[in-house]
Amino acid sequence: MQKLFHQTHSFDEFTLDLTRGCLQHGQEEIKLRPKSFEVLKYLVDNNGRLISKDELIRAVWVDTAVTDDSLVQCLKDIRHALRDEAQQIIKTVHGRGYIFDTEVRYSGSTQVTTLAGETAGVQVIIEEVETNGDRSIQTAAKSGGPAVVETNYDSAALAGSARPITRVMVLPFRMLRADPEVDFLAFSVPDAVAGALSVLDSVVVRSPTGAACYANEILDLKRIAEEAQAEAVLTGTILRAGNGIRVTCQLLEAPTGTVLWWHEPHVSMSDLFELQDNLVRGIVDSLSLSLSAGEHGRLNRDVPTTAQAYEFYLRGNELSRRGLAGFGDLTVARDLYLRCVETDPRYAPAWAQLGRCYRLIGKGVENGRENFVLAESAFQRALELNADLPLAHSQYAFLEAELGRAKDAVARLLRCAQTGNASPDLFVALVLCCRFCGLLEASVAAHERGRSLDPQIATSVSHTHYQLGDYDSALRDVGVGAWAVVGMTLGTMGRTAGGLAAFRNLEQSGIPVPMRAFIGAWRAMLEGNRQESLDAAEQCIQHYLDPEGVFYMGLIMAHLGESERALTVLSECMDRGFSSVHVLMRNPWFDGLRSSAQFGELLKRGEARFIEADEVYRSAGGPQLLGAGLGAAAP
Repeated sequence: MQKLFHQTHSFDEFTLDLTRGCLQHGQEEIKLRPKSFEVLKYLVDNNGRLISKDELIRAVWVDTAVTDDSLVQCLKDIRHALRDEAQQIIKTVHGRGYIFDTEVRYSGSTQVTTLAGETAGVQVIIEEVETNGDRSIQTAAKSGGPAVVETNYDSAALAGSARPITRVMVLPFRMLRADPEVDFLAFSVPDAVAGALSVLDSVVVRSPTGAACYANEILDLKRIAEEAQAEAVLTGTILRAGNGIRVTCQLLEAPTGTVLWWHEPHVSMSDLFELQDNLVRGIVDSLSLSLSAGEHGRLNRDVPTTAQAYEFYLRGNELSRRGLAGFGDLTVARDLYLRCVETDPRYAPAWAQLGRCYRLIGKGVENGRENFVLAESAFQRALELNADLPLAHSQYAFLEAELGRAKDAVARLLRCAQTGNASPDLFVALVLCCRFCGLLEASVAAHERGRSLDPQIATSVSHTHYQLGDYDSALRDVGVGAWAVVGMTLGTMGRTAGGLAAFRNLEQSGIPVPMRAFIGAWRAMLEGNRQESLDAAEQCIQHYLDPEGVFYMGLIMAHLGESERALTVLSECMDRGFSSVHVLMRNPWFDGLRSSAQFGELLKRGEARFIEADEVYRSAGGPQLLGAGLGAAAP
């Protein structure tokens, strides 16, 4: 199947060919300099609207200082090309700007070898009609035969695709001009679109974290199709225009680049949720997804009641995505989410994001237990409002594990994952929660299941590999949140220089106090500074609310010969819900403890907790979903 999508703008006797980047008059191609072409395209795209000189210059000469003379010369070239010396097409409004004052028709054509198994050599002419910034499509056939009946745009038929498109990536939008008032929309709008699509069973959305990898690169659909296994990619640009925002976005088939749908709304800040909703529904319609009644209900479930609340939410998302890497931003994001839920107390996603902020702040500051209490309250409120919200389930599970309830979180996540809406984020949380229960093979299986849904999803499986003693895999699968595992793994393997370099780099990154203590304990141990390592480990134990992190401090103490203190720390970690009996039995750094009766009792407790967790895992359907159970996960 050969296909070529061809997009043109026609006016008077001229055609602006966007595919070839040229202006045509009948069969004649009229030469225009690149900047003149861009000026003409911007005027055509905004036909009927007064555009100031400053707006034109900012749109065409992005981040480049030019004088008015550059624009005047481009307009002179354009008017000469259009034979518009009398300014009938491009009118000058003295002292104010320019108006492109003629009717514009938007059209495209797709040349196909076959169309839905019918006559070969048909050219399908597509004419689009713009209404409120959205373009509907009408088609007709040209092959000497009868015309095709006018119809809505069927992207699958147009592309000649025999397979349904179900894997979508939403890339961060590109700001055509830096603007601190609206820059946050470049990430937060696509992120919100991806989040809204994630509640659907009939489509799998690639993670925003993975999509961000392609944000600052030239669009390479072949690479995205291969690496992310995405079949459709939404791209877009944002430009502030007067008191509004002009958004231009396209849904492209990957890797062919066929345009499945495009949308060019001009919206105000009060229309941001409507923008998100239109983008989501445009994607659903263009992919011809057959939604169930339940999916329709989930799409309409979380709707903010005010534009102000939604703007607070989007601004918070832009800041909170940086996590502990941008710790100061988390407190600002928390305050934005608080303002959102104060304005709209029934907006569940804002409660879930607020809970995430409280949890991360609690992990990153001293005496953070109060934040954990606030986080739990926020997560519970989110689930009261929307019991099916994947964001709330996955983020709450991290908190439950850190509060000693990983077993409960495993059961809940498994039930959620079997209800149809198997979001990759649920499996990210399962990776950690299974590991906290000692179900290490189940943790690896959860990672693999998450990767089958999204090949670029980031999990903490590297810690699972480390605890299994699979150090090569630990280094291979380092993901978000596994910030110390490289240094730990290299140090444990005896590659001291590499481990030290990793920890020293982390110490320079400005992370919060409890995490600096964690890193300092490992770095000093690898340097041979025994007492400094032990002091840092004690500081970490005192302030760190993650029992897995404290468990690693017990590992350091055992390695440094502090057997009695190590046993106490390991026992406390088990009381707090972290129970990796596999590590206790097989990590050589615990060899000095093995003759201790207290260590034997610790192993018995760990085995009993493992069996309890495995029973919960089995009863919740874990082996059926992930294919790992007691036989595969037993120490």
